[in-house]
Amino acid sequence: MNGEKPKKIAVIGAGHMGHGIAEVALLSGYSVYLCDLNDEILEEAKSLIDWSLNKFVEKSSINKNEYRRCMEKLTLTIDLEAAAKATDLCIEAVPEKLDLKKEIFKKLDRFSPQNTILASNTSTMSISKIGEVTKRPDKIIGLHFPTPPPLAKVIEIVRGKKTSEKTMEFAIDFVKKTKKEYIISKDSPGFICNRIMAPSMLLMQLIFDRDEYLPTQIDAAALNQGMIMGPFELMDYLGLDIIFDSSNYLAEHLSEDYNLVPRLKKLVQEKKLGRKTGEGIYKWGSDGKRPNIDLSNPADFDLMLLMKVQVNEAVKVFEEKITSIQDINTGMKLHYHNPLGPFELIESMDLKDLTRSLDKLADRYGKEVFRAHKWIRDGSIKTRLKQEK
Repeated sequence: MNGEKPKKIAVIGAGHMGHGIAEVALLSGYSVYLCDLNDEILEEAKSLIDWSLNKFVEKSSINKNEYRRCMEKLTLTIDLEAAAKATDLCIEAVPEKLDLKKEIFKKLDRFSPQNTILASNTSTMSISKIGEVTKRPDKIIGLHFPTPPPLAKVIEIVRGKKTSEKTMEFAIDFVKKTKKEYIISKDSPGFICNRIMAPSMLLMQLIFDRDEYLPTQIDAAALNQGMIMGPFELMDYLGLDIIFDSSNYLAEHLSEDYNLVPRLKKLVQEKKLGRKTGEGIYKWGSDGKRPNIDLSNPADFDLMLLMKVQVNEAVKVFEEKITSIQDINTGMKLHYHNPLGPFELIESMDLKDLTRSLDKLADRYGKEVFRAHKWIRDGSIKTRLKQEK
């Protein structure tokens, strides 16, 4: 494509993430083929895109003409071949099942033009592994959108082992066209943001499993301190099935500590997946209305523990050279709305106190993933960060 920006995009999977990604592309001026298994799913996705675009009109973010242009540029199809052969960029947004993603990529490789870029919205899985089933590993890339994509402020670009510079430039151009920030990650389990967030998600699962606090109490404490959403509500919002699949993948490829706790596993088996099914940890309104959390009864829980385990994991990401310090800070602020990035936070931390807190968590829950990193333990992390600047 010689560096040209794509004009037509295919989004494979019309679920919560897929229709959101399609909407982002429409708002950025692209023609979009949205593909899924049946017309009912597609019509529901179109209805949700229409609803969301009308919200943007109400807020004067776009005008009526822009709304109409977006809807005119949207094509629904159950024919994967028809979607793939007409586009310059295909973005896969199917559930976090590696075999399913590989199956989709095999077909996209067969159906799409030779120069088409194939991207995955996977939140944890290896881009290289997904792309190895194709004959174009240099044109495989990760484009990970936070949820919901239309409101996301950052997109994580994941470079596979064989991704070419031209493909990287293509992806960066695409993200710039969406008017969002981008961060760049090497191909590693969980990449940047979800890798750093994973230990705090694990901590919440363990607290939930042991009934140490009610979810409402933890979330009330979080909301009272100015967080946009409490950690348990966030898990429901993201989808407990997504957390289930991601935890299984991290347990297999990063640490057995991430094996899903029984109580959350039971909810997934019962199809209580959170907001998308109307019930998970909480009960949600039929229109996705947020649960009612009593702010008058917060838990006496140190929310800084969530930040501490994230800082610890960020140091591991830094040591493994998965990305830059700047992209770690940017990603956690824009993706998960943290007021400070992990390495901005660590500058004011007492490393001995941080070590004690992390080791105490590791001992309490029997999870070595919480154990203080050696650079925190020996106090060298601050010096290493200064050397990187």
